[in-house]
Amino acid sequence: MSDALTLKDRVARGQKHLATEAGDTVIILSVDHGVYCGLDDIGSDIWRRLDQPMTIADLRDVLVTEYRGDREEISADVLDLLSSLHAQGMIDVV
Repeated sequence: MSDALTLKDRVARGQKHLATEAGDTVIILSVDHGVYCGLDDIGSDIWRRLDQPMTIADLRDVLVTEYRGDREEISADVLDLLSSLHAQGMIDVV
């Protein structure tokens, strides 16, 4: 794995995971790492958007528009979530 993710990185769902939806929650199991996580509503929304590769900046911009949130706060939150998912092998930098 590379260093910390940046807004310029292009990411997508990892290839070695299992995911299922329970209501509005997405639950992901990393096959390689043997860990799982459950995502809240916004995390699940982000996960669904990663079915196709996109830059983190593009993802952030969509979320800022849709959630009408603070750009810097959303940037930090998205980078935190995606960095955690990347460390667990649930998303890939492509």
